[in-house]
Amino acid sequence: MPSAGSFAVFLLGWLAGWVGFLRAKSLPQSRGTVRPSDATPSAGARARPAVSVILPCRNEAENLRQLLPNLHAALQPIDEVIVVDDDSTDDTAATAAQFTDRIVQVLPAGSLPAGWAGKSHACWVGAQRASRDVLLFVDADVRIAAGAVDDLAALVAQAPDAVVSAMPYHRTVGAIEQLSMLFNTVSAMVASVAPVREPRRVAYGPFLAAHRGAYLRAGGHAHQLVRGAVVEDLALARVMPRAVAVLAHERQVEYRMYPLGARQLLEGWTKNAAIGANSVPRWSAALIIAWVVSLCGGPLTSVWCYVLSATQVAVMSRRIGNFGVISALLYPLHTIVFVAVAVRSLVRSVLVGRVAWRGRTIVTR
Repeated sequence: MPSAGSFAVFLLGWLAGWVGFLRAKSLPQSRGTVRPSDATPSAGARARPAVSVILPCRNEAENLRQLLPNLHAALQPIDEVIVVDDDSTDDTAATAAQFTDRIVQVLPAGSLPAGWAGKSHACWVGAQRASRDVLLFVDADVRIAAGAVDDLAALVAQAPDAVVSAMPYHRTVGAIEQLSMLFNTVSAMVASVAPVREPRRVAYGPFLAAHRGAYLRAGGHAHQLVRGAVVEDLALARVMPRAVAVLAHERQVEYRMYPLGARQLLEGWTKNAAIGANSVPRWSAALIIAWVVSLCGGPLTSVWCYVLSATQVAVMSRRIGNFGVISALLYPLHTIVFVAVAVRSLVRSVLVGRVAWRGRTIVTR
């Protein structure tokens, strides 16, 4: 049995994890869920504001072949789709044109202005071409069920001055992709205890929306604090008057984050980790730190602490992705990976001053 003191420290962190996770809100569902790949139009679409869907894409031809048919099934006739090809070297533009008869905006090679990150620039170009009341920014690796656009648009209608976003359910395939388990779980916690007008606001960029008027008044992705940001969704949340961040359900909104293996996963989470940590609301950060400490120390303290944490991780991870029991039992390994990537991210972003992503070098200071 552990000493009373060490068990008390573990228990506080373990309970902090539950508080952070259980307070996270979910995206309301207007209809029964279906697998995103099987999305079909609704017989009676809900009345809602018209939506401009903006897809910033860099070398996303394969993802677009899956997303665009899936996306169109989730839209209403009043909506529009704007694909912004961010200087791709593959068939992104041709694929977009093949699968949609709506707007396809192609950026010429070398068109990225100084001081801009690629995704923010693509989002802003798309927003300038948009003509509908609600702007919905969607990453190409997202898959959407029939009612998901309606569900997010309904939240925008309830909070017209806010940036509204939903963290997709993570549909992993390979063993390497399972290493995202703790990163996704922590991401689900970050907005759970933040006050509505907390200055350190949170947003989930893969499926993010805002009322067009509020977005433009705030400066949108062209705001000086957003245009060059490495993690543009968090920067956008801080310049908007409010932020509403929720979790999507399985088969409602899903994504597959890093299908290309360990290097892509390492680059992606390195880009997000330390930079994102600087934007996490303080109370959320305190809960997350306490929880990670319990994960690090629990297995060393007692087998009972290991069992409690493994059970907790299994419950949490099933809510945010198809992470299996084996991953939960191996959570000490995941914790080592999580801490190592966080340290690497801190070194790269603060000391080195740059990170790499999708063939580009992004300056962080």
